[in-house]
Amino acid sequence: MKCYFDTCSEAIKNASETKSFGFFYSDSKNQNQEVHVHECCELFFCVAGGNSFLIDDKVYDISDGDIFVINQFEAHKVVPDKREFFSRYVMHIHPSFLYENSVGNVNLADCFYTSGRVAKMSLSLAEVKRMTELFEAIRVDYDYGDEMYKKLRAVEILLETARLFSIHQGNLSDEFSHKTVQLAIDYINRNYSSELTLDAVAKSAFVSANQLGRLFNCYCGTTVNKYIISKRITEAKKLLAGGHSVTETAFMCGFNDYANFIRAFKKAVGVPPGKYRGGEK
Repeated sequence: MKCYFDTCSEAIKNASETKSFGFFYSDSKNQNQEVHVHECCELFFCVAGGNSFLIDDKVYDISDGDIFVINQFEAHKVVPDKREFFSRYVMHIHPSFLYENSVGNVNLADCFYTSGRVAKMSLSLAEVKRMTELFEAIRVDYDYGDEMYKKLRAVEILLETARLFSIHQGNLSDEFSHKTVQLAIDYINRNYSSELTLDAVAKSAFVSANQLGRLFNCYCGTTVNKYIISKRITEAKKLLAGGHSVTETAFMCGFNDYANFIRAFKKAVGVPPGKYRGGEK
């Protein structure tokens, strides 16, 4: 059973098509992705070389040994440290796999969906060693019961993540070191349904438009306008999943041009909003 793939997109495709999971590992610092959303939850384990991680409405500093949990409604982009190699494991999980393998009071989905949660967990050296061993165990091919063993290993990773979440969550801080960028993000998140300009966002953060553009690129790895679009698409997915029509959703998320909404949504999600609304989330 193949579990590790050459790209994140192949891992996502496998998780989506099989309603299970897919893995990706890389130690390359090449990072060409834009802010994106996809149909699976994501477990991101930074071994070394991370800088910052934009997840929905927060920017997190990354240290070696940090784990991030992201659900399918959260737009995100990781920014590597340009001075270092960038080593990370990524696990993509279809939401149904989380619920199907939850038992009793152990809900594997809690760390992905708990309201007000912090998406980051900073692990101890012992916890990093244990998590690395679990991710590497998926690489092993078994002569007998290969598919079953790998599913068990995948559940074990999720169970360990849920355990760590229950221990660490109350003591975590989601503070980001650069307050100017966070002020801009907070303003966008409050006003994404209205018309937004770069000048207005910069004014909310008490800097010039040029300064904000440079800071956003440095800490978020993207532009202000691309973040605005990603925020609108993230909220659009939630509205469509909740039963709103495509037209209502476009208006409620600040897209004044219907055709532009269709194009932006399909580019970000992979399918047009009408098909997303009618299909399985």
